Amino acid sequence: MAGGRQDVDDIWADMQREQGANRPTTNRGGIGDISSLQRERIKAKRPQTKKLDASLQWMQQWAAPLKLRAEAGIAATKVDSLASDELSISRMGPPATLIDAFADGIPSGTPETFLAYIQRDINCLSEDSLSVRLQSLQKLERVLVHRVDSLSTDIVDAVSEALLKPLLKRMKDKSEKCRELSIRILKSLVENTSDLSPMLAYIFPTLVARLGCEDLDGVAHLPEVMRPDPEQKPTELARPVEESEEVRLELGHFVAALIRRCNPSQIYSYIDEAAGLLRAQTMDPFHEVKALACETMIGFCYNHTEMLLHFSEPMGRSLTSCLTHNHAKIRITALRALTAILWCGVWKHNHEIVQMLMAWQDPNKAPIKAFYEPVTNINYMSTLSFDRHPAVRRFWFETLAYWLLRVPDKVDHEPYIFPYLLAGLCDENEEIALEVFWLMEKCGELYETEKEEDLRKTKQYGFDYGWTYSGRGFIPFPLQAIWGGIRGISHVRRVAATGPDMMGQGSFTDHVVRDRLASGAYAGSEDLGELVPLPVRDYAWPELQDLPVYRTLPRPRLGSRCWVRTHTRRYIKATFNDVVDFRDCTALNAGRLLCMSLAYTEEGVTEWLQPMMAALIKYYAGRAWAAGDQQVARTYDCVCKLTGAFLDPDSYWAQLRDAVSAESMLDLDQRIASVRILSLCIEGSVGVLQSVEPPDPTLGMGRLAKVIPDLISVAHSSDLLLSPSSESREVMWKLIFSFLEPLREHLTFTQVSQLLFMVLALAAKAPEDPVVELAGAGPVQAPMFDRQELVDEDKLDAALALLSAHVDLDKPTAPAICLDSLDDDFDMCPSGISSANDTRTAHQALFEKAFPYILSCADDSFQVFRSVLYLTPMAILTAPEHVQSILDRLSAFCAKTASSVTRSAGQALCVHLSLRCADCLQSGSSVEISMFMWNLFQIMGRTQLDGIKQVQHLSYMVLVSGLSSWRRFFLHPRVDPRTALFPPRDCKGSKPLEWLAALVSDQELYKRFHAALEHAETATTGRDKDGFVVRKAKQLREEAEHRAGVTRVLAASVLLLVLRRMLQDGRAIPWSKASGPGSSAGLFRAASSLFRPAEPTMDPPFVKPTPAYMVLYASEILRVLLHLDAGPACIPRPFCLLDDAARAIHHLPSPARAPQLPLVLDADQREALVMDFVGALIDLNLTLPPDPHAKHAPANLDGAESGDIALGWEDGGADACAQESSAGNTTVQSAASGSAVPGEVLRVLSQSPECLGWNAALNMYLLGVDLTVVCRDGFQSGLIKWRRRKEQARVLIAADLVERAKRTLSSSGGS
Repeated sequence: MAGGRQDVDDIWADMQREQGANRPTTNRGGIGDISSLQRERIKAKRPQTKKLDASLQWMQQWAAPLKLRAEAGIAATKVDSLASDELSISRMGPPATLIDAFADGIPSGTPETFLAYIQRDINCLSEDSLSVRLQSLQKLERVLVHRVDSLSTDIVDAVSEALLKPLLKRMKDKSEKCRELSIRILKSLVENTSDLSPMLAYIFPTLVARLGCEDLDGVAHLPEVMRPDPEQKPTELARPVEESEEVRLELGHFVAALIRRCNPSQIYSYIDEAAGLLRAQTMDPFHEVKALACETMIGFCYNHTEMLLHFSEPMGRSLTSCLTHNHAKIRITALRALTAILWCGVWKHNHEIVQMLMAWQDPNKAPIKAFYEPVTNINYMSTLSFDRHPAVRRFWFETLAYWLLRVPDKVDHEPYIFPYLLAGLCDENEEIALEVFWLMEKCGELYETEKEEDLRKTKQYGFDYGWTYSGRGFIPFPLQAIWGGIRGISHVRRVAATGPDMMGQGSFTDHVVRDRLASGAYAGSEDLGELVPLPVRDYAWPELQDLPVYRTLPRPRLGSRCWVRTHTRRYIKATFNDVVDFRDCTALNAGRLLCMSLAYTEEGVTEWLQPMMAALIKYYAGRAWAAGDQQVARTYDCVCKLTGAFLDPDSYWAQLRDAVSAESMLDLDQRIASVRILSLCIEGSVGVLQSVEPPDPTLGMGRLAKVIPDLISVAHSSDLLLSPSSESREVMWKLIFSFLEPLREHLTFTQVSQLLFMVLALAAKAPEDPVVELAGAGPVQAPMFDRQELVDEDKLDAALALLSAHVDLDKPTAPAICLDSLDDDFDMCPSGISSANDTRTAHQALFEKAFPYILSCADDSFQVFRSVLYLTPMAILTAPEHVQSILDRLSAFCAKTASSVTRSAGQALCVHLSLRCADCLQSGSSVEISMFMWNLFQIMGRTQLDGIKQVQHLSYMVLVSGLSSWRRFFLHPRVDPRTALFPPRDCKGSKPLEWLAALVSDQELYKRFHAALEHAETATTGRDKDGFVVRKAKQLREEAEHRAGVTRVLAASVLLLVLRRMLQDGRAIPWSKASGPGSSAGLFRAASSLFRPAEPTMDPPFVKPTPAYMVLYASEILRVLLHLDAGPACIPRPFCLLDDAARAIHHLPSPARAPQLPLVLDADQREALVMDFVGALIDLNLTLPPDPHAKHAPANLDGAESGDIALGWEDGGADACAQESSAGNTTVQSAASGSAVPGEVLRVLSQSPECLGWNAALNMYLLGVDLTVVCRDGFQSGLIKWRRRKEQARVLIAADLVERAKRTLSSSGGS
């Protein structure tokens, strides 16, 4: 409209011209009109005066109009020569008018009389003086606003005609108060006039100009084809034309009054301006103006619905700033206004409004500014769904339901609107979520009414999905995406679907209504529990105020399920894309929507099973799961459980089977995610099966009957059981427990055996990484054979208890097994084996039946085999039908062809089993257990002997860890070394003793280690040994000597410990009658061979002399062997290193009992032994006989707390072992933290050569005293030969030794 673009000044100029044309001529002689007395002449515009400083603004109240006295009729007086016409001024206030004379009211007889009384004030509205205009407006307000009810309609009409233009002019006044008063007066006139039509042509253009709504979008100057799309983000007026918020609020009231007074025909003439005014006010920055504009728009839309069809989209867009306002009241009012707008754009523009609210954008269309700057849209529906104020969220979900129930064109918007209503089921407020559920039920009820013909057959023929087991199964509604519902929410079943009674066989009471709510599966009375009261609100929708909301939730009604299933296909695939979003908020919201969709679509989700599984796998294998958000994880767990509850298990098993199979091509993360999903799905299927009422034993495994056997078979052979990671171990445990407890009654024993193997494999400790034994590697870690190498022991115990309970249920087929008497029934243990000390007998019946199958499956994995042996009762391990198979596998795992890590762990496993045998032997003797222990040590000794023969199989880690395990085993208070070293029936050779003797006597062991280090270095670096630099060659040589020294000293210490433990109790040692390796004679020869250099068998072609520390141990071993029959009291005390060993040679102690050779030696052999003995003394390179007053190097005792360094015994600080009380177990700790090398060995090797040499000499002298008794003739013949050869050193040392022996023996009374 052309008038809409005119300025207020132009309008006022037109009004002045019209008034001048109609003004009557004034009679100069008389008064033609009484109003002419109140008119003033138009005054000349005064020049602008200087303004006061800002700090003096308070003086403005002194300002007053100035008048010349000459104009008042007073003659001017000249005062001085400086001013010819001096003017004096006087202060003038606002003029008095006729309104002031009538305080009680102006006479209102006729319109002309009333206008005459206010004409002076009307004229004052154009005065330049602010005070004049303001006072006149206040007077007019008092008359026309406060007392307007006393005026007749014709007076109001006349006043409106006279005041309209002056008041419109004052809407642009500089004074805020004047603008406010003028708008208030205009509002009163508009509300009370009888005819608005003459005024609208002036009011609407003025309001449009004053509110700046001529072109709100700023595109009016552009051609139609160049206009961009309207802005989707919230839009507000940045700088309103009217700057005062109070004045804009009055304008809002004025616009509301104007629109209320206009009839449809008047609105039709100014529909564009009216809609623009409301749009501008809804985009006003002031919140009160927004609220008033929304209320005005509600009435405007409901009263003029038909003519606002093409204005609905712009008006809806103008509400965006209200929908995102900080005040909850504004957001609620905006929703009411938006609902009113939707009634205007039915079947035409409502779809555009909905698309704008949900930030929909055509994928084939992009705005031009998107090429130059970032463009973002706001989803107002999502913003309102997660509004921070519960009242807004509640009203938003009610509004959505109202749209779906009442808006005529709702069918166009349902696919876009209802997902947000569905998301309300996961609202954080419990009462809001409950209300949304019952709103969905109301929508479902409407759907049943509208689609009655489509649902008729479903209702009449009693069709229901298979997951319900003919209506007997039930799943609690997952309110707030929580499996089983939230706390405080109960559930009620619906009456199952039943088909028609064609033959009339059922009684009347048996006929039920489908989906009727009932307290039980077959109860007839409805019971929905507590009614949740809704808050009373004046803005609530009347149609929903009586909505019943209960805390007891049933299965969603048929209409709700069909309604959701109809629209789910429109958004389900887009939801899958958000599932894999790494942002927690996006993944959480997508998961909640997916969860609620599943709760309603139920088995219908099979259509999207493949993409849904792919999305879930990406979630569980991606960053969203790794973020660790518990709320997100709980939501997706619920999704998986619902999937398993509703879908046929064959469907999801076909999707996930490949992840469990050993032939899977998926990544490990994807396989773990798939197994996790599978376990959750099975939990859901089992949950439905357990919910069947009344319980039906004939169902068995229900719909899982085809899946569980195949699952167990595939998982049993899965590679996830071999060397599992912590994540794969966790999901496999979860998979087993998902069905084990509820379905164990229906498992066959073959399946139980497979499950037992699976749990044992999962409980096995993961294998250690292969170790390359290079020079400079860290210390060998001590193997922990005395504790079970198991993980997840709590889960293992739970699984074993469930599997054992299955065997107990199968008790009639195995009458000899009674789990209730396992601890007391010793008859079940074969050959009198006692189970009193074996804690594993609680599951003995299970292992007894399943052990052959488990053993056949544990061939390839040492970890699984180890866990099997750890948990199997000893009575089963030593059973004749199993023992040989166990020993064969142990021998294979300990053989030289296995890796060094496996060999070391195999040695520790053998020691662990031997310790268990020793515990069982405490309660009674058993030939089977004794034989089993002996076989274990035979395996260890034989495999160790094979390992040191070839360089490529020589392992320092295997040797040291094995010796360390043996040492700690023999230190155990309940261990008898005889049982481990000698067979119980016949005296055969002892491989363990043979191995110990071989290590002690191997003088070329350093060469073997050097060759082994060169081989490892060459295999690792790829360089030939000839290419080693000098530093590397030196490192290899020193490392080889160190390893050889540690190994030999440790072997000697273990051998001494074994001998002393067997001699300590005074019982006879069952030595082999032969003199071969492993016998007492073999030990004597091995130890005495250290007194002479060995013949070289390897390059270089020489052998280093025996080190002093080996001479020290060899002499100690020979001393013990010479007193085997002396009895416990006469056994030589363990030799302790002394810091004055040279002086101690002069005070040799005498033996408690005469020594005796453990073998028969002829004269030549005795002479050779003596000559080797004296030669070893000379090779010590000491000054013998020693000077009693010489100063010698002390032994390094590592401080006072470390104690003496005793050879081959546990008393001193040598091995730093700590024993508990005699009733408890023995825990042995290494001196070096975590090292397998005992402290005794480390401390001995850390002594200086002088210290070791003199202590070796001292121990040799002690041995010499014994040799002078058993080899007297050897010393005599040796002295003769040495004198003949003039070997004075040997003669001197031998003579001195014989002399000292005589004195020592004579002092003790010996011969």
